[in-house]
Amino acid sequence: MYLDFLKGKNDYIRASARAHQAGLAAGTGGNLSVRLQGEELMLVKPSGITLGEVDETNLILADFEGRLVEGDMKPTKETLLHGELYKRYPHIGAVVHVHPIYSIIVANVFDEMGLVTKQMKQVMDIPVPVCKIKNNTINREGMDMIHSIFVKNGDVPCFLLEEHGLVAVGKTALEACYIAELVEENAKVFWEMHR
Repeated sequence: MYLDFLKGKNDYIRASARAHQAGLAAGTGGNLSVRLQGEELMLVKPSGITLGEVDETNLILADFEGRLVEGDMKPTKETLLHGELYKRYPHIGAVVHVHPIYSIIVANVFDEMGLVTKQMKQVMDIPVPVCKIKNNTINREGMDMIHSIFVKNGDVPCFLLEEHGLVAVGKTALEACYIAELVEENAKVFWEMHR
């Protein structure tokens, strides 16, 4: 457990810094999580801090229901999204949920995003699904809509959320972060091609 925690913590901090440097979320928006193997626990970002401020002193541990297990701060309000993905999809090791501009634009206008970059075509072979959830945070009804994406499309590595950015999943937080970066690059090209 301890070595898994250290590995997950280091992965989390590197991915969070990378997402911040890439400008994938403004202010205190965006959140990441890393599943701890063999446990129903995840490392998550506390509410109210930026992705760039995440470090060993403020990273927290929550269960898949979003309850605080260890740490001094309140977990991100998107713990339901992270926990439900881990409960239903054991292959997911990390979740990145960020709010980059072009992904939001595309999700607001289209029902799916075509693959228009070679890099994105290496990640998946179907258009990126868009989930039309209207709430500020993901609730149970929103999770049902997200699960329907997986039922319809299989184990997709990413999807867009209307008005709310993108979600990318991977075995590690860095892998999920790389996918998020490629989704945003594809969204920019896609939007420029269709406006």
